[in-house]
Parts: sequence; structure tokens; C-alpha cells
Amino acid sequence: MASTLPGIHLNGARFSTKLNNPVMTERIPSPPSKCNPAPSKVLRRPREQRTRSQQKQAQPVELSKLETQRYRNSYFHTLCLEVLKGGFHRAFAEVFALVKDQQINIDAAGANSLVQDRTLLADQHAKLDRMKQHLTEAELGLRIGDMHKVYSSRLKLANHFLEIGDLWLSDHFFQSCLDSALTITDDDKRVVGEAHCNLGLACERRKQFDEAAAHFEEFYALAKEKQWRTEDDVSLHSEACEHLRRLYTAIADTQRNTDQEIQCLIKTCEMAKESNNRRGEGESSYRLGQAYERAGDSEMALQYLTRYMDLCRGYKDHEGLGKACEAIAKCYERQGKLDEVVHYLQMFGELAEKTGQQKAHCRAYSCLGSIHNSLGQYSEASQFFGKAFLRA
Repeated sequence: MASTLPGIHLNGARFSTKLNNPVMTERIPSPPSKCNPAPSKVLRRPREQRTRSQQKQAQPVELSKLETQRYRNSYFHTLCLEVLKGGFHRAFAEVFALVKDQQINIDAAGANSLVQDRTLLADQHAKLDRMKQHLTEAELGLRIGDMHKVYSSRLKLANHFLEIGDLWLSDHFFQSCLDSALTITDDDKRVVGEAHCNLGLACERRKQFDEAAAHFEEFYALAKEKQWRTEDDVSLHSEACEHLRRLYTAIADTQRNTDQEIQCLIKTCEMAKESNNRRGEGESSYRLGQAYERAGDSEMALQYLTRYMDLCRGYKDHEGLGKACEAIAKCYERQGKLDEVVHYLQMFGELAEKTGQQKAHCRAYSCLGSIHNSLGQYSEASQFFGKAFLRA
């Protein structure tokens, strides 16, 4: 006898093997879990609102040609287009030339050069914006013939780049300031003098002392003739003398030939006298005396060293007085005048003791001991050597 087959389930309906009619069974949902709360209802936007939003998103954004280029091109390219669109062809040409020159210099330096790591001007947006602002101002001034506006705009650029340490750009705009200043004829050449002064300082920063001297001397000649003064009542003539005094001193430091060093230091002294800078004159006189001493001219050395001593007395520089006495004593020693040597060394020792310069004090007594020993005055020599030993 055949066995009874199990019932077949199809889509929730159970078919009986005995009956042809399916028996439908209902599924009873399980109760909600106490651990998992029922999900919150999701609020759906109406179909019309969703459709409008999708239509807005699908609409293409209309951009102008310039706005489109901002997305497609580099910042430098876009800035150049904006400058040209404004009609500022000179500003565009100058900025473009600066970017091109920098790239040429970097390529010429070679692949192993440190300049390869520098950020290109074309990628420095703040600098490009600053140049765009002031160069367009300068070009507007040029169109109406206002050369003072041209000069001031370029001077702002030069001072800005100097403040942030970009000497290449600051030097470029200081040079362009001079070119603009030479076209100004209604201010008695004052801006020309100022431009020469700024360029002299720029050359001095680059250690180009000959070029700096040329610009400072132009500034000095104009300031001496015109007797200009600043708003703070400072004489520009004195300022020019100070620039030249400082520069001639720096040039003297680079000289290996004593005669050339002396010539530079003589100019230094003259500029200090002309500007009525007593301390500067004293320092220059001391250095000049030392240079003459190295050259073997003791008489000229004594002349300038004595001047230095008198100046130190005037502004009560006891340390400087001690230096002067020591240097004068060496000059007299070269001449064999031992009495004068002893006199100035004793003065040097007293000043060193007064100012608390222990090493100088020891050096003075040691020199005095050596001189007394050479003269056969052994008792005095022993005393001075003992004092030097106690202060060593």
C-alpha cells in the first residue's frame, strides 16, 4: 500500500494530499521586541516638491566667460586677463615680465640650485594681488600725468616687499621709483634724492658698496645744496652724511691695502664732522690712528688718537679714554719716548681700574712692568708685575 506524502507548501498555502482544495493559513505576526523599539515613521516630501527640487538641481548654472576661465585657468592667468580687461596694459606687461624673468633665472641656476625650491611668483597670490592694486593705480596716475601718484604707488610696493623680506621685488620697485622721480620737476628734486637714498640702502643690503656709494653721494650732493628737513625737523644733509660715514667704514673693512683703508677712513672722519656726530668722529679717528700706526706713520697716528682722546673726554667715555691712552702709549713706544709711554700707561691703568675693566687693568700694569724692567728699574717692575698677577 502506498505511503501518504507530506503536504506541499506554496506561497503560504498548504495543499492536502487528500483534498484538492488548498487550505489557507494566516501568519500571526510576532509581538514587538522590548529591546528594539519600533522604528520611527519617515516623513516623505510630497511628490510635487521633490520634482521641483530635482528640476532646480538639473538646471545648468549660467557663468560668464570670465567666471568660467577662473575655474579652467591658473590664478596668474586669470589675474592677467582681469588686468587686461581693465585696460591696464603697462601693469600687465610689468607683472608678466617679472614672472618670466624669475623663471629664466631659476632655469639658468640649474637643477641642483637651492633656488629651485623657491615658490614661483606666479603661485604667490598675495604678491600678485598687491602688484595688481598698486600698478594699476600707477598706470591711472600716468594717464592723467600725475607722476607723484606714480612714484607713491611704486614706493608703496617697494616698501611692502622690503617689509616681508622679498629683496628682489623691493629692489626692482626702488629702481622704478628713481625712474619715475626723474620725471617730476615741481618739487626741487626732493623725490630724486629720496629715491637715490633708497637705492643706496638697497645696494648696501646686497653688499654692493660701490653702487651704494654712487647713490648715497647723489643724495648727499642734493641734500647739501637744498638743505631739506623732514617733518620731524631732521636735516637730510646730516642723514646723508651718516649714510656715507657708515658705508665708507664698511668699505674700509674690506680693504687689504692699508693706504686704501686710510683713504676710506679719512672720508669717514670728514662725514662724521660734517654731520656733527661726535661719537662717530671719535670712532673714525681711533680707527684712522690705528691704520696710520700699522702703516708706520706714528706722527699721524698720534694726531688722530689724541683727537679721539679729546672727544672721549668731551662726552665722558672713560672706556674710550683708556683705549686712547693705550694706543698713544704704543705710538710713543715705537718712537722710543719711554717717559711718555709710562705716563699714558699709568693713565690707562687708572681709567681701567675706575671703569672696572679687569683685563685692561692687568694689561696696563703688565706693560708698565715690562718697561721698568727694560730700564733696569727692577723694584718698580716687580711691583707692577705683582699688581698684574693679582688682577689676572
